[in-house]
Amino acid sequence: MKFVLNGKKRTAAKGTTVLEAARAAGIDIPAVCAHEALEPYGACRLCVVEVKEKGKKRRRVVASCLYPVKEGLEVETETAKIRKLRKFLLELLLARSPHALYVKELAARYGVTRPRFSKLDDDCILCGLCVRVCSEVVGANAIGFSLRGISRKIDSPFGIDHSRCLACGACTYVCPTGAVQMEYTRIMELRREGGEHRCRYTLMGFLPDAVCSLNYECFRCEIDQRYRGEAGTHPMLVRARTKRSGKARG
Repeated sequence: MKFVLNGKKRTAAKGTTVLEAARAAGIDIPAVCAHEALEPYGACRLCVVEVKEKGKKRRRVVASCLYPVKEGLEVETETAKIRKLRKFLLELLLARSPHALYVKELAARYGVTRPRFSKLDDDCILCGLCVRVCSEVVGANAIGFSLRGISRKIDSPFGIDHSRCLACGACTYVCPTGAVQMEYTRIMELRREGGEHRCRYTLMGFLPDAVCSLNYECFRCEIDQRYRGEAGTHPMLVRARTKRSGKARG
């Protein structure tokens, strides 16, 4: 697909999103809810860009993580209108999570240092990355969104059922603000449950019927260190990223 990105002619495979095409071209579009191992979600809206389709006169503002590249499409990623929209969204994020380093750095990039809105004190920005990785990648569905409006939060089913959690830690890897810190707590719960300690990598589908002999002290485990070292990130994310890349090529 031939299109124009910030005044330069580019090409991209059919089905590629504008966000993916821009990042492949070295253009950094902020998007706190996007991850290469996950399906597009479009929650944060920070990735908005202006587009004009071939044969049309008017420009539109769209979420680049959801909008596919089209033949003859014209894309602008940093217009005055787009910067104004992003600054407003970053004010909202900074008001919600004023102490989150990730949010502060992103806001400063757009000149936002003090939000106009009442401040909360919650490092969770509700990007949904942890929920989606648990569902789409791990397949455990151990956490999800609960409540609505300003009370919305991430929680386990009914706030009490942790039995689906594999203690894989994938959610902590994708959380941009460090709000999710559950891995060791869940490992301690698994330890207290007793019985056969099945290896976390068996629960994740990497090893057949392996049993943990270290009482879930994963920092002592050679298997855990090998998988993490080879992956450079969480191995479940590498597996999901590979699958998504295969689908895109197909």
